[in-house]
Amino acid sequence: MAYKDTHLWSLFEVSDGERGCHQSRRLVEQFNRSREHIKLIAAEINRDAPNLTQHDISHIDALWEYADLICGDSYNLNPAELYVLGIAFLVHDLANGVSAIPGGLAEIARNARWKDSVATEYRALHGVYPAPEKLLEIVPEVHDRAVQRYLRETHAEYAAKLPQVSYSDPTSGSEYYLIEDVELRTQYGHLAGKIAASHWWPTKILRREFGVKIGARAGMPDAWHVDPLVLSCILRCADAAHLDSRRAPAILRAIRKPAGESEAHWVFQDKLQKPHLKDDRLVYTSLSPFKKNQAEAWWLCYESLTTLDGELSAVDTILSDTGRNRFRAKSVAGVKDLEEISRNVTTEDWHPIDARVKVTDVVSLVSRLGGKELYGANPRVALRELVTNAADAVRAKKAMLTGAGVFAWEVQGDITVGLKEEDGKTSLVVRDTGIGMSRDVLAGALLNFGTSYWDSVEARRDLPGLISSGFRPTGQFGIGFFSVFMIGDSVKVISRRYDAAASETFVLEFQNGITQRPMLRNAESNEQLPAGGTEVRVILNESIDKILSIGMGRRGGKKLVRTLAEVCAWLCPALDVDLYVSHDAGRSLVVEANDWQILNDEQLVNRLYIDEESGSDELLKGAINGKLLPVACKDGEVAARVAVSKPVSHFVTAYDEDSDEIRHSTITRLSAPVIVGGVRSSVELSGVAGLVLGRTERAARDLAIPLLEARDFAEWASQQALSLENGGAGRRLKLVELIAELYGDTAHLHIATSSAGPMDYAEVVDFSASRQRIIFVHDAAWWNYRNELRRQDDATESVLNDDVLLIDAGRHYPLGGIDARANSSSMYAWSTHGTKGFYGPNSVTGRVLAAVARAWEVEEARLSEEFEKRDRSDAVKAVNVGKRAGSDVRLRPMVTLTREGFF
Repeated sequence: MAYKDTHLWSLFEVSDGERGCHQSRRLVEQFNRSREHIKLIAAEINRDAPNLTQHDISHIDALWEYADLICGDSYNLNPAELYVLGIAFLVHDLANGVSAIPGGLAEIARNARWKDSVATEYRALHGVYPAPEKLLEIVPEVHDRAVQRYLRETHAEYAAKLPQVSYSDPTSGSEYYLIEDVELRTQYGHLAGKIAASHWWPTKILRREFGVKIGARAGMPDAWHVDPLVLSCILRCADAAHLDSRRAPAILRAIRKPAGESEAHWVFQDKLQKPHLKDDRLVYTSLSPFKKNQAEAWWLCYESLTTLDGELSAVDTILSDTGRNRFRAKSVAGVKDLEEISRNVTTEDWHPIDARVKVTDVVSLVSRLGGKELYGANPRVALRELVTNAADAVRAKKAMLTGAGVFAWEVQGDITVGLKEEDGKTSLVVRDTGIGMSRDVLAGALLNFGTSYWDSVEARRDLPGLISSGFRPTGQFGIGFFSVFMIGDSVKVISRRYDAAASETFVLEFQNGITQRPMLRNAESNEQLPAGGTEVRVILNESIDKILSIGMGRRGGKKLVRTLAEVCAWLCPALDVDLYVSHDAGRSLVVEANDWQILNDEQLVNRLYIDEESGSDELLKGAINGKLLPVACKDGEVAARVAVSKPVSHFVTAYDEDSDEIRHSTITRLSAPVIVGGVRSSVELSGVAGLVLGRTERAARDLAIPLLEARDFAEWASQQALSLENGGAGRRLKLVELIAELYGDTAHLHIATSSAGPMDYAEVVDFSASRQRIIFVHDAAWWNYRNELRRQDDATESVLNDDVLLIDAGRHYPLGGIDARANSSSMYAWSTHGTKGFYGPNSVTGRVLAAVARAWEVEEARLSEEFEKRDRSDAVKAVNVGKRAGSDVRLRPMVTLTREGFF
């Protein structure tokens, strides 16, 4: 059916006197001229979006036919309404192609959302967001995908402008309009564009935007009013209903070869036939069945029909509630019953069943995955997550405003944490002066458990330019907020967008946790925030001491209760946002943005180690080797401030039940927390004191990996080695392992032992140069043998043979373990990733093998490979490695290598 054969089109011919006939002919003529222009532009859409089904003039013309079917053949519109509806049909999808946008790609590139699209597609391909400078050089693959994303997300917004924009010809200087008639363009262009844009709006917005009927234009019959609410309903339903083979011709699918979900769209629309109306239901059928390998397409078809059913139902409610004529089609047949719809849209050799993953107990899911099951029983997690979210909001505001040309120093943003006593209850309050949330975000994205707002289409729409500005949120899983219910059930979230008025402050209030629906309301005058931002208030279920208790005291091992300021500084030691703690006299700054880089060592140590049981400055100083030195990434940005941590013995005092004093010796060795987004993760790197910036890909932040690579520590490790002294065997090996693991020069540190005693790298080179054979023995085997003799009170000395070299081939992963207080399991071996492990260049064994390879003039890689191969062989038998009272000492060696075997 041609569009001119539809019932709606025929209404142009309904006479309304001589004046009406004249105006109707004028509208028809101008519409057809616009259609010819738009026909050319629409033909270009699939050049920019080849995966899309047909969006050319055939789709636009088909909307008249589908509007007829949905409205019914007795539904009447006047010529003015038909003209406005026709223009909306013409432009609603036109901006899916670059050609529709005046200025083309150059115009698109000036829009902040273009860079956001590029950043999003870059991340989709590479797993990380690009640095801002990367956006200056966009590779073709990212560019093409970004164009499609940008057009898909913004085409409706452009549709609102197209009826009034001009297209310039730089050669002739001429200007062209989609609506040539100046009067019609001026009078109806804006309204038609707004109706076109509305096809992507939520239906709830339609009544608010289109509640008023527009009176007849001067010069037209009085009855020719325009009802934009009805027209917007017709457009969205007709557009959603156009699902048939005309949109996805098989021959075009073969030519374009769409992939992924796009292919599924092509497959199902090619199979669908034109629907028919049965009673008040649209009935869709397929001519050929969906085979097993087309199941994804069938389900996509089902979802599309379900979406259409929802549109028809919502529109029917709107028309009925507002007293307007209802459409004849009110639903889609079969979408409520898979068996019924599969009789119409058939399958072959398989049966659609509703096997989707279901969440029948949302409250239980949120309680488990947003609380103790994910984070453990540590109540400080809630404080950490609230501060993390607040910091993200402040960073977002700074990124938005500096991107808009505001100087960074002019952008205010901070976080304040406080305790409030009221009616005998204690509330924890966390307030930020960040980006703030609108009513829609409070009611939608915040409560959308498991979905991050920062990565959403809504964020790119609400905050254009944010993602491409270099803003990188710490929170990325959409669950951190719900940890607040670990510490309380009564929660208020008060928020105001940074660019909104004080009267636009909203409150989301939970009275009884997540077991009841929260209330969204306008803030009362005393709740309104004086500046943009968010405040979270939670009435604590338990004593605040559980949040403030960190570390063990000396008396009976009781927890030490710290001040809120101490806990906040300890928990957030490297924030890039100013953090305050409020008190009766006002508030005090406890962490200044990025001050961890400039604090003196004593200040930083006192911030990081309030959980140490001693608290003694002398003890802490004794455990730190030298100064806390900065370590930078390849790009020069400082990502750690650390020193080697030395084990320190000291006495502590405890008391038994009878208050008898008991003194016992203990060893303290500080660990450096891995910091994610300015706050502590659960990972601490042993062997070093200070802090290391990191990243995590887990919602609980129980695992974190340093931003630095192990090789980035090489210069620092070499400097540390120069200031270390060789001590006892256990302590020496711990320290030298640390230096080796971080690719440092072990310098004078002992890495092996021979009959001459402990040796450093240079001494191992000299030892190896004078030998044709070396028997490598694990030093633990030798020392265990000697210790066993001592247990037998055997004082006879054992002496190594001259060609035996004792080495420590084990690896303690000094930078690879989670602190036992957080988790007893081992983490991913960060520093050994991509190496040979025990025999890699960043191991004690690796340093020994490097020394031997140098002495024997052999490639280090070849020697290491042979060593590893032989060490893993079961054929090695015990050999003579030493002497004891005239008899041989026989132990199983790791490897025996001969010099001539390499030549």
